[in-house]
Amino acid sequence: MQISICLTSKLRMIAILLITLVPILTAADPAAAIEPSQTLYVLAAPFTTVTDTVESSALASLDPERIPDGLLIAAFDETDIDKKAFLAELSIEVDPARVVRYSPIKEAIAASVRTGRWIVLPFDRLDPRLKVIAIDGVRPIDKSFNPYRWPLVFRRGGESLSEKQWDDIPFANYDPSKLSDVMLTGVTALVRAVANYMDGFGPDFPAVYTGDYLRSADILHINNEVPFAAVCQQTPQQLSNLVFCSKERYLDLLIGLGTSVVEISGDHFQDFGDDAVNYTLDLYDKAGLPYYGGGRTLSEGQRPVFIDHNGNRFAFLGCNGKEEGYAAASETRPGAAHCDYSLMEKRIRELRAQGRLPIVTLQHIEYYKVAPNDQMITEYGRLADAGAVIVSGSQSHMPMAFDVSRDRVIHYGLGNLFFDQAYFLPETAEATIDRYVFYENRLLSVDVATIKFINLAQNDWMTADERAGLLERIYAETIVRNGAG
Repeated sequence: MQISICLTSKLRMIAILLITLVPILTAADPAAAIEPSQTLYVLAAPFTTVTDTVESSALASLDPERIPDGLLIAAFDETDIDKKAFLAELSIEVDPARVVRYSPIKEAIAASVRTGRWIVLPFDRLDPRLKVIAIDGVRPIDKSFNPYRWPLVFRRGGESLSEKQWDDIPFANYDPSKLSDVMLTGVTALVRAVANYMDGFGPDFPAVYTGDYLRSADILHINNEVPFAAVCQQTPQQLSNLVFCSKERYLDLLIGLGTSVVEISGDHFQDFGDDAVNYTLDLYDKAGLPYYGGGRTLSEGQRPVFIDHNGNRFAFLGCNGKEEGYAAASETRPGAAHCDYSLMEKRIRELRAQGRLPIVTLQHIEYYKVAPNDQMITEYGRLADAGAVIVSGSQSHMPMAFDVSRDRVIHYGLGNLFFDQAYFLPETAEATIDRYVFYENRLLSVDVATIKFINLAQNDWMTADERAGLLERIYAETIVRNGAG
C-alpha cells in the first residue's frame, strides 16, 4: 500500500496540515485500479470541551498547549492503514506513541470520551458525545463549509487525478443535501421592558445582533409563552401579578426570524383568557406557523407537529410539566397541554417506529441552579428513554446542564431568548441557543451558541472569556454517558 497527500494551494504553502490518506493498489493489472472516492474526516473532542477552534499549525505539531497532552486518536474501521506511515505523511515529527489508532470507530469514540483525547474520525460517524473542533475557524457542520477546501480528506484510487479533477469527485460520507439543523431556543416573552423597547425601536430590536444566526436555521423553534391579544393593555396590577399579553405587531419579530414552529406550552398562555388564546392561534394559522404543546383543545395540544427537511423527519412534541393548573387546556377549553408522561412515552415510541425523530420541549420547573433536581432528571429521562432524540427545557431563565448519550441529548434549560430578566440574577443575563445537526435522519452533533443580554430586551454574542466561563459552569454539571454501543 502506498500513502500520499493532496494539499490545496494554500495548505501547500504551510505544508503542515493533517490531511489526505490515499491507499493505492499496487497490483500490476490496470483493471485492478480502485475507482476514485473520497471520505471527509473531522477533528472532534469530548462534548464538554470548552475549546472551539485550533490552528492548523498546532494540529500538525500536536502542540500540547492547544491539544490536551499533545495526544490524538485516529479512528478508522479500515485495518490496512499503518500508523507510522500515517504520521509521516502528516509531516508530524513526533513519537508515534502520541497518536493512538483505534478500530472500530465506535470504540475510538468511547476512548475519546473516557480519556479526553481529541479524535480524527469520518464525518458521518460523529455522535452527540463529541464536539466538532474548527480548524482555522472552519467546521464541516457550518453552513458555509466547502469540503473541497478541507484538509482532512481520505482518498482512494485516482492517483493520476489533478487537484481540480478531485473537485468533481463526490464525497462518500458528506452530502449537504442530507444535512439539516434544528435550532432550539429558551424563553420568549414579548412583555414589559421587551415590549417597551419594541414599541420604541421596532419589532426587530431584540434580535439585531443574533437575528442573522437564528434566521440561518433550517428549522427554528421559538417558545413563545405569552398570548397575543386584540387589545393588549395591561394594568399595573396585572403586571405586578405577572398577567401578560403581547401586541399583535410583535408577531413580526417571529415571522422576520423565519420561525418554523412555535411552542405554546408556557405558563402564561391563558393569562388573558380563552379569547386571547384563540386569537393567538388564529394569528399563527394565518401566518402559516405550526404550533404544539397547546391548542384549542387538550387533544390538539398533545398532537405532534411533523417537519421534514433533506430526508430528516422530525416530530415536535411539548407539554407543561408543572403541577396542573398552569394555563391548562381541556377538551372544552384552549390552553397549554399538561404533561401526560405515559401518553408522551407511547407516542414517542410510535413515532420512532415510523422513522421519525421526536424532539420534545418542556415547560418545566423554573429552577435557578445549573444542575437539575431529581424530578427533572426523572421526567426528562423517561422521555429520552422512550426514544426522544432531544429533550429540552424551554422554561429555564438561566442555562443549565446537559445529559448526553450516543443517540440522544437532554438539556435541562437554555435560559431566556427574549425576556427582560437581564438584571434579576447574573445567570439570567446568560443563555444558550442550541443547534442540533442531523445527517441521514440521525443526530450527528450539538453546537452550543452562547449569548448575553446587553439591556432588558436585546442579546448579543459573548466574548471568548465569557463563553468559556459559562461553558465551564454548565459542563461541570453535565453528564456524558460513555460506552462503545
